[in-house]
This record gives sequence, C-alpha cells and structure tokens, in this order.
Amino acid sequence: MAHAPKLSFAAIAVMSSVVVIYVGVKAPFKYSWISENRISPKSDLAWRNSAAKWLEDNKAN
Repeated sequence: MAHAPKLSFAAIAVMSSVVVIYVGVKAPFKYSWISENRISPKSDLAWRNSAAKWLEDNKAN
C-alpha cells in the first residue's frame, strides 16, 4: 500500500495561510444579509398594517 508523501513545513504553512485568508474573507460576508434585513417589530407592524389597509382599499370587486 502506498503511503502519503511527507509534508514539509513550507507546505503546511501555505495551506494554513490559505485557510486563514479564506476564513478572513468569508466571515464578514457570511451573515451580512441578516443585518441588512433586520427591522424593528414596531416598524414591521406598521408596514403590515399599511399593506393590509392598502389591500382593502384597492380590492377589486
């Protein structure tokens, strides 16, 4: 059975730096959509009430 080649210190350092750079770039964007879509419950209720009122006012008979 063949064995895996030995990893040099340089190869391990390069692989670790790639992982660190990937995590550093990915982390800020991972949950950015959550903070953009977060609104207060009070404004959400006001929006829902106004949307319901608009639907009632513009209902096709």
